Amino acid sequence: MNIADLLKKSVSALSIGAGAGLLFQVVALFAPLYYADLYMILAFLLAEMAVFVVMLIKRTTMEQAALRMDGFGFDERIVTAYEHLDEEGALIRLQREDAMKQLREHRERIQIPLRPSLKRIGLLFLLIVLSVGLSVLPSGAKDRARELHSVQEEAKEKEDEIEEIIEALEQLAQEELTEEQQEMLREMTESLESSIAEYQQADSDKMLTAASQKLSYKYENMSSQLSDIIQDLQDGAGVSVVSADAMQEMADRLKKMSDMRQAKSDGSGTGQGSGGQGDAGDGNGQSGQGDTGDGNGNGQSGNGAGNDDGQNGQSGNGDGNGQNGQGEGGGSGNGRGDGSNSTPHDYISVPNAVADSGNLTGNVGNHETSEYFRAQNGLNWEGAHTSYEEVIGSYEQNAYEGIAAQRYPSGMEDIIKEYFASFNN
Repeated sequence: MNIADLLKKSVSALSIGAGAGLLFQVVALFAPLYYADLYMILAFLLAEMAVFVVMLIKRTTMEQAALRMDGFGFDERIVTAYEHLDEEGALIRLQREDAMKQLREHRERIQIPLRPSLKRIGLLFLLIVLSVGLSVLPSGAKDRARELHSVQEEAKEKEDEIEEIIEALEQLAQEELTEEQQEMLREMTESLESSIAEYQQADSDKMLTAASQKLSYKYENMSSQLSDIIQDLQDGAGVSVVSADAMQEMADRLKKMSDMRQAKSDGSGTGQGSGGQGDAGDGNGQSGQGDTGDGNGNGQSGNGAGNDDGQNGQSGNGDGNGQNGQGEGGGSGNGRGDGSNSTPHDYISVPNAVADSGNLTGNVGNHETSEYFRAQNGLNWEGAHTSYEEVIGSYEQNAYEGIAAQRYPSGMEDIIKEYFASFNN
């Protein structure tokens, strides 16, 4: 009787659990519910656990079983005999013998079905099929839920990383530093706390990428600031060697984390060279200091002559190291090559303008059909000389117009302003 009751209650409870799981799956089709499958499984488990608890508390007793036996046509003989099991007497003995005789003669009447009704089993099976079917049905909300989960997982890792660095900076702040150095460490801490808030608010890969780019910039900037503090401390011998070593270790750690994050960002898409200032073909080509690398063409890696291979970009001669993506390696991407050249330049060339500088050499009058021509020292672009300050000013104006028009990701405005402010310093 207890087994039959357990099976009956289990089917009913599992049907309720399947209904709850089905509800979770329906919600997951229209709303980002990443753990819908887990919730469905938990609904089944909780339903069955509830059945076991109920069966332990309300299991069938012997008296209830005797009453049930009488329901098969024994006219309360069984329950009467059970109630007087501990008693003796002539009448009690006669009643008990009569009850046992009826049991032996009509044993076929006693039937306790173990299997629940087919309707209950069919309903449970239908609900399970619907729940499982909806769990594998694709939808935009499920894709969004997976994206959110991935973003939150990575954001949590970054938050733990930043909190660890904040603790290290707070320990460094306990050293005997000047007020200005203490203020610098406090600003670093506040800046990292703002990064934690940005990661907590990130709900898309785009926001996560923006927060990571800003954090990489902060790491690099903090590493430089700590190096400056270390140099000041070494000059003034203000702290112990152990403290200076701890600060240097933190500076190296931040620098390494910035480089790793930048390399990861570069390798996933656009190749970006790193090093000195390079002469890169970008669009129609603008050349700065040094000659190297690829512009809008293929990113090149290795050592060699620094002739650009960008689209309509200026080429120069000199030895440079063009780096694309992470470290030295092959691959293609749009990136700014980087290298070095001992020849100084204080201008860049604006393409398609009329050359008017006496410093340009070569056959100026024989290049109407070409965007560049062969000069004494290599390839030269047709263009006019423009001052460094004018170009930076133009870029700065465009950047501030972009800030006003809200074309940049949220939170990038201060970084852009700091970048251009560094040129004024």
